[in-house]
Amino acid sequence: MDPCTYIKRKNDEVTIITIWVDDLLLFAGSNQIMNEMKNDLHSQWEVTDLGEPSKIIGIEITRSDDGIMISQKRSVESILMRQGLEEANPVSTPLDPKVKIKPNPKGNEGDKSNTYAQLLGELQFVANATCPDITYAINKLASYTTNPDLKHQIALKHILRYLAGTKYYGITYKYLPNSILTFQGFTDAAFTNREDMKSTTGYLIKAADAAITWKSGKQGVTMQSTTEAEFITLWEGGQEAQWLRNLYQELGYAQEKPTMIYCDNTSAVTIAKNPTYHK
Repeated sequence: MDPCTYIKRKNDEVTIITIWVDDLLLFAGSNQIMNEMKNDLHSQWEVTDLGEPSKIIGIEITRSDDGIMISQKRSVESILMRQGLEEANPVSTPLDPKVKIKPNPKGNEGDKSNTYAQLLGELQFVANATCPDITYAINKLASYTTNPDLKHQIALKHILRYLAGTKYYGITYKYLPNSILTFQGFTDAAFTNREDMKSTTGYLIKAADAAITWKSGKQGVTMQSTTEAEFITLWEGGQEAQWLRNLYQELGYAQEKPTMIYCDNTSAVTIAKNPTYHK
């Protein structure tokens, strides 16, 4: 179980508390159970009840009859304002496809201030929370944090211009009353696309018709083929799916069927399906 998630079961009722430092989100199946949980908390600690959640740790929550949407419009606007880009012209992609990003040439003294790393950290939180579409770009630029130069700064500002045009977007989890609560994964890899010839892992897992977890990151070892890179990515996606299966089980939603993980590399799928290759 996630260390910041607490569950209480009573008969057929389940209550859940999630904690981030001193912010809590409470989940219950009925108003009566919710009130009982709040009273229990009030009896032990001094707490403030803010009612129906609309925002937590910078993530905005919008509820409707069809589902729940999470977004970070205000956080993005705050970053844009601090960078003087609130009126920036939007672009259609997080990175400019015409610009190849490379390390700062040897001997060049890059920006040794903390401004690059600070902005990168702010955008990393946005990427981790509600914007999987900028995850690869952030991870790519993070590899130049120790010695960034002007082109890396420009690439970061390009991401900001992309966010300026997509700040109203969010992730919407649909209310699907007649469906079984399951999730599915998608994996892909970029073979030796790093300066040190390492490959990049990318996966995304969906539930309620929207992304719930995702990753883009450099693989730890150098792969000899596209198949190897894709298989490692498939393995990492499988690890994440197994963690989610354990979490769902503790929440009371045990997965009765295998989790589907999709991969577009036939050779990697063949290896995954054949136990002979697992020795």
